[in-house]
This record gives sequence, structure tokens and C-alpha cells, in this order.
Amino acid sequence: MSVTQSPFTIISTNVTTEDVDKRNPYVAQWNIALLTIVFCFATFGNCLVLFTLLRRRKHNALMHTFMIHLCLADLVVAFFQVLPQLIWDITDRFQGPDFLCRSVRYLQVVGMFASSYMIVAMTFDRHQAICRPMMTFKKGSARWNIPVCLAWVASGVLSLPQIFIFSKTEVHPGVYDCWANFVQPWGIKAYVTWITLAVLILPALFITTCQVLIFREIHHSLYLGTERSPGSRRKEKLVGGMNGVPPVSDSGVTKAMSKTVRMTLAIVLIYVICWAPFFIAQLWNVWNEKSGTSRK
Repeated sequence: MSVTQSPFTIISTNVTTEDVDKRNPYVAQWNIALLTIVFCFATFGNCLVLFTLLRRRKHNALMHTFMIHLCLADLVVAFFQVLPQLIWDITDRFQGPDFLCRSVRYLQVVGMFASSYMIVAMTFDRHQAICRPMMTFKKGSARWNIPVCLAWVASGVLSLPQIFIFSKTEVHPGVYDCWANFVQPWGIKAYVTWITLAVLILPALFITTCQVLIFREIHHSLYLGTERSPGSRRKEKLVGGMNGVPPVSDSGVTKAMSKTVRMTLAIVLIYVICWAPFFIAQLWNVWNEKSGTSRK
């Protein structure tokens, strides 16, 4: 069997008792310091943005709704992934019952999925509003934002395997920790590969496709002067008024909508740039048999 300590940081498949007990105190101190900084910045930054967005919620813009839920997803990552790992690094062993172990592991991945899928939902909404404004017009306003709800539901459902994979496990006689057991030799590879596909690669491909279609539509509308019938322009203006999207001018997509798309693209790029090194390192860790592994 193979075991893992944090959601993806892998221990070598040939773990021995001596290897498990090895902990470089300097590395541990740096881990604690770095996680503390990340937690403080993530909490302060997202709380500040969330407070600002909630104060302006009277504008009832769809982008405000997406940004609010994106901040909530990032706060889930901060409080249920970064903070538990910080406490874990301080105590060295998981302190808590089996139920808490499974719950922490579940919520750790929920935050990752939610952060990714909220960006997917936001990008899809921009695609619908710009590339298919008539469909948005027909749907009208709704009490519940369906893409946001689907993002949270998908995050919760896809994280369920964590409850069954991780448990409070005896790592030495009388010593317990929150670990996972994987079937050799493919279990750990399948786990890390699946998480990478579901959290990073597939969402990134979907987002890229939507962005390409959006930019093509903006290019046709703003620079090629795509002709639209007067009736179509009037309906598109109504779409903007009903769905929180800036009204479409006679020349096509407005500059305000184009600015919104640029902001979405910036969020996507930052997300991919921040997560890509982590997932690449984890894939290398499990697929390269000669790679070294660490405890946490």
C-alpha cells in the first residue's frame, strides 16, 4: 500500500518507520512560516474583496455574484485547507478523531474544486451573455444563479471520494495519523492524475475554449463591424438590462463588456499560473519512479 499525508504531497511507496519519523526542523519551520503568510494574505484579501462586493450588491450585477462566490470558495481553501495543514505542521501528527480526519480531507478538496469551477461558471456565463445574447434574453432573471449552484454541487459531489480514501490510520504501534491507503502500484497515480484532470486540466481547456469564442465575437463586433438588424440590437439592449450585462451598443459588444472579459481572463491566467507548478510537481512525484518524495 502507498500512503499520503497532505491531499497530494506523496510519501514514497517504500515507506519505512524511520522515514516516517524523519522531520527536518528547519524545513518544518519554513513550512509553518509560509503557510501562516499564505493564510493571512488569503483571509485578509478575500475578506476585503468580499466586504467591498457586499456593500455594492445593490447594483445586482452578475459579475458581483460570481466574484462573491469566488471569494467564498477561496476562503474555504484558506480555512479548510491551509489552516488545517498549518496546524498539522505545528503538531506534527493529526490531532482528532477519525470523523474529523475525513471531514478535513473532504473540505480541503471541496475548496479546490469550488475555486476552479467558480471560474468555469463565470467564464461560461460571459460566453452566454456575449456569444448567445438571445438565449440569455429568453431565460431572463432567476432567483438562483444556476452556474454558481452547479459549481458548488459539483465540488461537493466530486470531493466525496476523500471521505473513503482517508482515515485515521495507525502508522506505528500506538501512533495514529490521518493518512490514505492506495492500492499498489496504480492507486496513487490514478488519484493524483484524476485530481489534476478534474481541478486544473479539464477546467482550463473549457475556459480556454470559451475565451477563444468570446474574443472572436468581440473582434467581429468591435473591429469588423458585424451588421445587426435594428430588432436584434433592441433585444440585445434588453438582455443587458435584464441580466446585469452592460447594454450592447449599435457597434456590437460594449467596451464595458470587453473590460469584464479581460478581468475574467486575468483571473483565469492567475489561477492557472498559481496552480500549474503544484500539479506538475505532484504528477512528476508519482509518475517518475526515480523522484524523491517528502513527508508533507
